Parts: sequence; structure tokens; C-alpha cells
Amino acid sequence: MKKFILGLFLILGAMSFAVPNYVNTTKIKSAGYEITTDDKDIFGLGKVTQEAAISVAIYPFGNNTPQSIADAMKASKPANVQFLAPVANNRAFVNKYKDGEIYVYNFVPKKQKSKACHISVLYMTEKDLSGAALNKAVDSSLNEVESLLK
Repeated sequence: MKKFILGLFLILGAMSFAVPNYVNTTKIKSAGYEITTDDKDIFGLGKVTQEAAISVAIYPFGNNTPQSIADAMKASKPANVQFLAPVANNRAFVNKYKDGEIYVYNFVPKKQKSKACHISVLYMTEKDLSGAALNKAVDSSLNEVESLLK
């Protein structure tokens, strides 16, 4: 039993060191997110609300620009997902997709809060958002995700 408890603490300790130092894990849990990916090239989070399912990818800062990340997301879409259009927004590059009955929006902030990483948010909902509703979704999602960074 002692070996099991020791092993559990060693695993939990190793997991806590793997999380990037620019991410606040306490805030992640209190905001209702679950860690989905924890690699050296990407840190992923996700949660489901009544309005939408939200998936967040946090990339270590490199030579990429926010526009290049938005373009890469557009280029890597699955074949069965239909790209509808880029959508104008003051705060983020927004790409709109449709997957069956679900609308998928990709938000990449034009100005990154942290100099350590880039953020990309997938916002999936049954609603076709435009205008003020889309701007509200972009602002609330990015404000929440940026609050998770140190």
C-alpha cells in the first residue's frame, strides 16, 4: 500500500512539472476546464457548457504569427468539415466552419496576452453566430482563456 501511495505521488508530481509554466492550473480547474493534451508542442484544454463546447490549444511561442496559426488551422481541417468563411472581428482572426448541424468557430487573438505562447480556441455550437453574438462569444472565450495564463 505504501508503494502504491508513493507511486501515485510520483506520477502526480511528474504531471505537475509537465504543465507549461505560463499556465495557471488552479484557474484551469476552477474555470471547469480539463487538460486534454500536454506535450512539448501543444497544451490542450476543453470544456462543455450549455451554449458551446470549447477546445483550447496553447502553443509555445515561436516564429509563427497569429495570422499564420489561423491559416494553419484552416488548412488542417478534416475533409468532412466545410469551411464557410473568414469572419471579420477586431480582436481575433475568426474562421467559420460547419460540421453537419454544428457550427465551429476558430478564434486566434490578433494580439497575444503572453509573450510565451499563442492561443487558438475552437468554439462549437448549434447556433449560426454573426455580428454582436459572435463578438460576444469571441470576447468571453478569449477573456476566459487569457485569464488562465500567468
